[in-house]
Amino acid sequence: MSNTDNFFNSIIPASNLFTSHVEKGSNIRLVTHNDADGLSSGGILAACAVRMGARFKISSEKKLDEKLIARLVEESPDLILFSDFGSGYLEMISKSLKQDIIILDHHMPVEYEADNIIHVSPMLHGIDGAREIAASGVCYFFAKALDPDNVDLACLGLLGALGDQQDSGERKSLFGLNTIIEQDAIDKGLLKKHVGLIFYGYETRAIAKAIAYTTLPYIPGLSGNESNCVAFLKEIGIEILEGDKLRALADLTDDERTRLFSALSNHMVSSGCDSSAIHQLIGTIYTFRLEEPSTPLRGGREYGSLLNACGRMGKPGVGLSVCLGDRGDAMAEAQDVLGEYRIAIAQALDWVQMNDKVVEQEHIYVITAEDKVNDTVIG
Repeated sequence: MSNTDNFFNSIIPASNLFTSHVEKGSNIRLVTHNDADGLSSGGILAACAVRMGARFKISSEKKLDEKLIARLVEESPDLILFSDFGSGYLEMISKSLKQDIIILDHHMPVEYEADNIIHVSPMLHGIDGAREIAASGVCYFFAKALDPDNVDLACLGLLGALGDQQDSGERKSLFGLNTIIEQDAIDKGLLKKHVGLIFYGYETRAIAKAIAYTTLPYIPGLSGNESNCVAFLKEIGIEILEGDKLRALADLTDDERTRLFSALSNHMVSSGCDSSAIHQLIGTIYTFRLEEPSTPLRGGREYGSLLNACGRMGKPGVGLSVCLGDRGDAMAEAQDVLGEYRIAIAQALDWVQMNDKVVEQEHIYVITAEDKVNDTVIG
């Protein structure tokens, strides 16, 4: 059998155990990481638990450590399911937690086995968990093993991969097992995938701002200068307003997008940029078709950024609620949190620059933030 077949087969005992506990009315504890991958993983697992009528509790955690283990010992659930962490802590888990354990992870595992742990990881079957599938993808395949109808969770299965920057294939595309999830989402009418200008904020950010905020590639005279970008767009005949609304890249016609790419390419060539920099303007765009246009959830990368902000700013529950479909209060709060996160990053960068805290060494830059930058923001 192939590595992929072996990986899929390894999920079956985990899904059978989970189903058995649900049918027995067991108390189930879901524990997930607090980044975009962890929150989308948790969203998938919580959705499955709700659909199955399970008795469960879920939390999102910054790290898996002895304090968390002690809390779980005190809670004493019948089944604990860890997602997006656990592979590196098998011995610590097994020494303190004696109930049934399922681990759905994609990180480098340690060599350790325990009778009460079912460990599902692509890394155990020769599949690169750093590049070919994230924890949300592992949880998605687990969800499909529970019930094939859970295919409607495919977009959540892709979010972790985008959040973990696994879009390192040709033209910033996903690859490996991620492409199976991608095809499920396309077949279900959930996902539109196309190649185009890949500025961040494709759905939500005004065109001039999207160009100005682009640093990879760096566009001489435009990156970091929004007023120059406005003038550039006017010069090539692209309107920045539609009525009283600022237009985003998603609002442009195909002809306007082609014109913009051509003008940017010519500008970069005349500014001395090489062809590799120009090619970075183009990439694969993942649009979640059932989400409202002009919202952060419509674009896969922006959705991932929103979840990441919720986790980093201590609001993982808000991110989980969004994953579970709350487009009211939770969505509004998540957008506020995203704004606060961006401000926190900007303030941290200002502090680093003003206090001369960057030390250049032979192969690395070292930033000494002391206690002035929150450890959830420093990354």
